[in-house]
Amino acid sequence: MEKSVEAYYKKLDHYYDSDGRLTQYPSKRPMRIIALIRITEQMDPDRKIAFEDIELVRREMYQYKLLGRLRDGSEYWVENDWRNAYAEYIRED
Repeated sequence: MEKSVEAYYKKLDHYYDSDGRLTQYPSKRPMRIIALIRITEQMDPDRKIAFEDIELVRREMYQYKLLGRLRDGSEYWVENDWRNAYAEYIRED
């Protein structure tokens, strides 16, 4: 899987603009997971987040257990063990 993950990372770079913002959501599951991991890595684990208009990304981050949430959806947080769950997708630079 290591070679394919590297290939996905290279392909995924085309989905970001020069400021590092995701401009298109990938259709392939491994690339979506890597994109969501990039977003999760930029989040402060101690910060609670209120989302407004990114339902798809939020829903998938919750589905893939990168984020936890209150039942009413008013607060989200980075799950503590997401790195263990997705260790095979994380590229060590």
